[in-house]
Amino acid sequence: MRRTHPAAAVLLVAVLAGPAPAADPPDAAILAELPFVSDEANRIFIDLAPQGSARPLRMLLDTGATFSVATPRAARALGIRVRRLKHDPYRRRTILGRDLQLTIDTRSSDTGSKTGFEYALLGGNFLSSYVVELDFPGRRVRFIDPGRYRVPESVDAPGEAVLPLKIVSNRPGLRVEFNGESTWVLLDTGAPIGFQVSGELAQRAAIPHAPVPGLRVESVLGPVKMELGEARRVRLGPFEFENVAVAVAPRGFYNLGFPGDALVGYEVLAQFVVRLDYRRERIWLRRNPDAEPTLNTPLESARSHPPAAESTDDD
Repeated sequence: MRRTHPAAAVLLVAVLAGPAPAADPPDAAILAELPFVSDEANRIFIDLAPQGSARPLRMLLDTGATFSVATPRAARALGIRVRRLKHDPYRRRTILGRDLQLTIDTRSSDTGSKTGFEYALLGGNFLSSYVVELDFPGRRVRFIDPGRYRVPESVDAPGEAVLPLKIVSNRPGLRVEFNGESTWVLLDTGAPIGFQVSGELAQRAAIPHAPVPGLRVESVLGPVKMELGEARRVRLGPFEFENVAVAVAPRGFYNLGFPGDALVGYEVLAQFVVRLDYRRERIWLRRNPDAEPTLNTPLESARSHPPAAESTDDD
C-alpha cells in the first residue's frame, strides 16, 4: 500500500514584478521536442531513438549524473551487447543527430546491478551540449541549440526568474537559502524528493529532523541514513517556500560536488518550466500557477541511482 511521508504544506510566493517575460526559443533553435514517456512518479523518461528506429532508447533524464550510465540489464534492454572488458563508452545514435556516449557499470557484475535497481541515465556529458527545457506541466523536454538561443541575463515578468548556475562536473547547481543559510545545491532531476541537506547543514540552518518509520535510503554504495526535517523558510531566488519538508542525511551523502550534500529535486522543480543554459551558466524558471503547493513523495517510488542517489522504500 502506497503511503506518503508527512510532508509540510508549502507556500510558494513569487516576488517578481514587471511585464516582460522571457522570449520563447525560435522554431529554428528547437532541435527536438520529446514527451515524457512514463507515468512513473517523480521521474523524467524520454525516448532518444532516431525516428523510424525499431528499438526505443528510453533514458531517465538525470541532471545529477555527470555521465550517462546504465546497468548491464538496462543496457541490454536498449540493445547493447555488454562486454565486461570494454572500458570505453558505448555509442548509440539519437534523434538529435548526435551519438549518446554511455558507460555500463560492470564493476560488480555484467548481468545486473548489485542493488537490484536497473537504470539507464541520460547525464551531463550529453545534456550540457544544449539548452535543456524541462516543461513539467506540459510533460515534455525540448533540446535547444545554444548557438541560436540563450537564456537571457534577466527577466522581470511575474512568476519568472533567471538565476546563476554553478557547473560542477557537468552537473548544475544554484544557490538556495534554508532558514537564511545560503548554500549552493545540486539541481537533480533524478532525485524524486524536493530538498535534501546534510546533518551539518541542517544544524547550521536550524532545521530540526528525526527518523521516520519506513524511510529507508539505499544508495549504489549501500544504505545511507536519512531523516525527515522541516525548514521554516526556503528561498530559491525570488521564490519562497514556507514550512518545507527536507530530507536530512545526518552523516552526509556522497559525490554531490556541492557543499552540505544539498540538492533540489523533482518535487520542487515540477512546479516550474525550467531552461538550463549550461554554456552561459544560467537557469530560467517560470512557475506553473496551477502547481499543487505540497511536497508528498511516495516513499516507495524513490529509487537509488548514481551519482546523486536517493532511494526511499516503504515496507
